Amino acid sequence: MPPSTPRSVTALLQTLVAGDPTAPRLTFYGERYAETGERVELSARVLANWVAKTANLLEEEFDAGPGTRVALDLPAHWRTLVWQLAVLATGAHALTGAHEDADVLVCADAAALAASAAPDRVAVSLAPLATSFGEGLPAGALDYARVVTGYGDVHAPVAEPAPGDGALDSLAHGSLLAEAAAAGAAWPVGVRLLTDVGPADAVRGPLAAWCRAGSVVLAPDLAALPEQVAAQERVDARLPRG
Repeated sequence: MPPSTPRSVTALLQTLVAGDPTAPRLTFYGERYAETGERVELSARVLANWVAKTANLLEEEFDAGPGTRVALDLPAHWRTLVWQLAVLATGAHALTGAHEDADVLVCADAAALAASAAPDRVAVSLAPLATSFGEGLPAGALDYARVVTGYGDVHAPVAEPAPGDGALDSLAHGSLLAEAAAAGAAWPVGVRLLTDVGPADAVRGPLAAWCRAGSVVLAPDLAALPEQVAAQERVDARLPRG
């Protein structure tokens, strides 16, 4: 029987954890995998913990909730997906790209953060195993890697969004997961999806796979990923960018 459409991102993560907390749900291959060998794998429980910590940070530091606009100026990366899920879990509105009119800007580029007029700014390091943003942290910006581990592993939203509240770019909370479920309807339950889609395509990619009780292999440089990797990862669906 196909899985039912989750009512919220929090419910989606709870379903994944309940299904198998140790099963891999997100596997990331770095852009220069052939050179660096960067591979990160998050189980259902670890993914849910990262999302909970980030959502708690958003609420406690920035009072994020329904109506808050959070700009995620980040590339295709496992941390970007964590941030998208966390924003959605708080009921806030995740926007892909810079969006200088946002309430919070989350960015990996020090120069862009320094030049931004956003009221609140978060610096995100994309380096493997980063424990801080490193040199160049702009004044007034929150260092995500340095502080995120101090937040709780369990998250319950302070306020639930209304169905018409913005969720991800032009999609509202009331339709987001229905769109994702529809996008992945042709995939098998438990799909292992290989994709290079960027943050703006999360609905038809990662969210769609997770709505099918599946998992995601994200490889931003998909063309350069050795073909044997796909075989080793046992992928049974592919979604290239475009």
